[in-house]
Amino acid sequence: MATFANEYFFYAMETPSLYLPESWKDDVTMHSMMSVIKERYVNSVDHDRKIKFWSEAIAASCLGERSSVFDLNVLKRRFRRGDRIPASLDIVIEEMKRNGTAVSQMDWRSQHSGWIGWGISKTKSWMYGNKNDAERLIHLPTLKKQAERLLKVYNDELRSEVDCSGELIGYVELYDLSTGFICNTENFDMVLDHLVDIGELTIGAAKNGDKILKFKDISSKEPVCFTETDASLHDIRRAMGKVEKEINSLELKVKRYDQQCRAALRSGEKSKAANLLRQKKRTEKDISDKDGQYQRLLTMLHQISSAKHNRDVLDAYQSGTAAFKASLSRHGLSPDKIDEAMDEVVSSLDDYREIEEAMARPMPSVGISGDEDLEKELDDLVNAQKNGSPLRLPEAPTNKFGLFDEEETVEKSIEKRLQRLREAV
Repeated sequence: MATFANEYFFYAMETPSLYLPESWKDDVTMHSMMSVIKERYVNSVDHDRKIKFWSEAIAASCLGERSSVFDLNVLKRRFRRGDRIPASLDIVIEEMKRNGTAVSQMDWRSQHSGWIGWGISKTKSWMYGNKNDAERLIHLPTLKKQAERLLKVYNDELRSEVDCSGELIGYVELYDLSTGFICNTENFDMVLDHLVDIGELTIGAAKNGDKILKFKDISSKEPVCFTETDASLHDIRRAMGKVEKEINSLELKVKRYDQQCRAALRSGEKSKAANLLRQKKRTEKDISDKDGQYQRLLTMLHQISSAKHNRDVLDAYQSGTAAFKASLSRHGLSPDKIDEAMDEVVSSLDDYREIEEAMARPMPSVGISGDEDLEKELDDLVNAQKNGSPLRLPEAPTNKFGLFDEEETVEKSIEKRLQRLREAV
């Protein structure tokens, strides 16, 4: 019973139970998991099962401890169960390094530190023989989850700033917001490095040397970069914060002077009350002055924000104009071509009107000159017949073979018309 009590004490006090698996309470299961991991060629089932169990346990512990950094000794303390510790954590760590789940902190620093910082780090290791950095590891899935959580905190609490400075935030301010899931500045710096790697933010410096974090503008496709304007914006926001704190402090003074003045009046100390009242009025004037300063700074921020929005609108105009011109060019449209096409349309309409006018004119009479005389002679014959005068017809033509002779054609036409007249009579 005493052994079980000691085991429960170590389990409850030294190992946080929030991130441990349910099987942690099962003595039989944990006795097997605590034992040495056999080589995979000897027992692949046992090997894979234990590797999976401890890899998941390490991942859960990193999230639970709010740290993506660990080493073998840290894991032994986390997973101590009574008087036993896992026998093959080193094998699990090597497997995690092989599959890319973990990377040594030294390798991480060599990839993300500047040449100066990296040189200092290497010099310290050579001078003092510190091998701790080489033994420490970074759990990459935990680091990525911390980065996702940090982005969510920024989007929920900071990106919605009404002015254009919402993309800027001080290093200390953002770290204070992340302490619920990031344990220390070392881990915080690595999370920032990861966000820089994926293009979500960049790190700059203010004029006084403070670190400034600039997140990516979701409305812009350009890579995030830190400019002098960003440094100025940060300085304005810092000044506004300082003025706001001063105003809050002065308001507390006004309240205190008011209470003291009333107390002095109740006790009959009129001179003291008058002095306190004068201090209250002076403090209220200071508040008014500070408020004016704050408003002027706020106006500057809004003007900078307006300039940024105007620039965005101008960029949109330019993009739209370029796209419209490209569309016109792609479809072969231009003012010159439109004018040319319209001229052709007008010319075609004029031609059509001329054609219509030509078609509306009466057709010319078919035949040779003298048709009118023949018509008159024919009319005279008809009139003579009506008056009882003998009908004298013209002599028959003698040309029998002139099939294409125009005169003969006219004579035949007259004969046909006379025949119709006879039949009519």
